[in-house]
Amino acid sequence: MRKLKSVSFLVLLLFLLTASGQTARPRRIAVFGSSVAFGTGDETNKEGYTGLLREMLAPKGWEVFNQSRPGDTTASAATRWTPPQAGPAGNVRYLSTVNPSYVVLGLALTNEGILEAQTKEAKEAVFKKYADGLRGFVDRARQNNIVPIVGLVYPRMSYTPVEYEYARRMNLLLNSWDVPSVNLMGAIDDGAGRYTVGFDSDDRHPNAAGHHELFYSFVPSLFEALENGKPRPTRPTGDVGFARITRGTPITFEPDQTMHSFAMGITIRAQGDGPVATIQGTTLVGTPEIKTGGRGATYSSMTLSTTTNFTALLAVENGKWAYRAPSGAAIVSTIDADQQWHQILLSHYTPRGDTLLFIDGKLAGRIAGERFQSRRFMIGGPRQADYKDLLIYRSALNADEAAALASGTLLQASLEVYSPLADAEFTAGSAENRAQSLSPVKVALGQVTPIAR
Repeated sequence: MRKLKSVSFLVLLLFLLTASGQTARPRRIAVFGSSVAFGTGDETNKEGYTGLLREMLAPKGWEVFNQSRPGDTTASAATRWTPPQAGPAGNVRYLSTVNPSYVVLGLALTNEGILEAQTKEAKEAVFKKYADGLRGFVDRARQNNIVPIVGLVYPRMSYTPVEYEYARRMNLLLNSWDVPSVNLMGAIDDGAGRYTVGFDSDDRHPNAAGHHELFYSFVPSLFEALENGKPRPTRPTGDVGFARITRGTPITFEPDQTMHSFAMGITIRAQGDGPVATIQGTTLVGTPEIKTGGRGATYSSMTLSTTTNFTALLAVENGKWAYRAPSGAAIVSTIDADQQWHQILLSHYTPRGDTLLFIDGKLAGRIAGERFQSRRFMIGGPRQADYKDLLIYRSALNADEAAALASGTLLQASLEVYSPLADAEFTAGSAENRAQSLSPVKVALGQVTPIAR
């Protein structure tokens, strides 16, 4: 009897320790990739976006290890997962030796040979090899109790439209996996799969400014959300409700870290002309500077500086869905705001200064020459409207991704906010956020009416 009591006590103690969080995973992140993840191109020699992740997370007790090696493919990186039985090779960065709890996979599609492959069959084989290699790393990480995060593919200055199509396809595929991911392409894409000029150091790598843009595409609280066991975002099942706003902008999101490229999606049923959502922040101006790389080649580096405050609007103008830019320029679509549900998606590429408006997954127009650092997203307007499925990404979305989103696919790469706005009641001052982040979506009490199906 005394032995049974001792066993029971130990079981209870183990349960209490687990419940109190004392058995939490070590806050150790390894970035495991090739040259861009290594930090190549960063003229400040601070390890590029990996170093910036370390700088952001260190005050919260996280350790970030750079276990990347320039030139690696999925096959060569696999040899660095753990040292061979004969012992580790000198100067090789192995993954297992830093004992990470989380691994960011940052490997390049170009290193697999997508550019060198001459035929469609050869390119398809490269595509499959890369996807299979990444999937193998995901499975291997989980088998070793490591949480994987996948970085989507990087740009490349020598991409043709053919390779860009493969890159976009790969990003949609990776977005569909049951794995957290980061949309690196959407942070810095020039519209053809290349680095935006001024954010590159050479054909393959971003410069320090480009590494900053890649860093901004990471959801700041992603690792804390994973630590808390927050699951991959999914849409609610069955008939769900929506939020009705009679007047004002009572639903707000304010990113607590710098946000450059972004996409905001919201599904709306409007009652008449007027704004339905507002974006506020600071405009950015770019100052180019000629620098010299490590091999003696010169390149242009763009410094972005904040200037004046801005307000941009999603609205209904003369019965049509529209975007009104801070400059006064507008995109007025041909789609009627006809009291039916429509998905409105605004996609902004900060480095190239390009804003795209999509209605129901189709491009309605674009405005060039504006660069934003967004600080507040507000939902609502002067007229009654119904809202559901608020999405805010830390990367811009291209036409393929906009179409996928409109077809019902929930893209999760760099997703900081996914609020169905289907809460049974809005009394706690916030709405449900299903994204793998800890970012709050604030709701002004008494100003939003939940409507059940």
